[in-house]
Amino acid sequence: MKKLLPLLFLTGCSTFDMPNTALTVEKEVQAMSRNEVIMAIQDCESNRTRAVMILAKRKISGRTSDVVVDVTCAPRPSYY
Repeated sequence: MKKLLPLLFLTGCSTFDMPNTALTVEKEVQAMSRNEVIMAIQDCESNRTRAVMILAKRKISGRTSDVVVDVTCAPRPSYY
């Protein structure tokens, strides 16, 4: 009975179901221009926050390339 008890604990946790996840792809994502990205980064820096760029992949001339879709401002770490 003592050898069977740990086996019961291990088999009780083995019913893990993967969550239902799906990749949502937006077909009409507009890339930001270079000037828009620069202005957004300067706006974040003037507010003493850091700029976080959200990237998307786009196929250009048969090769995938990262393009900036959005720039958001996030707080800086407290050690600055």
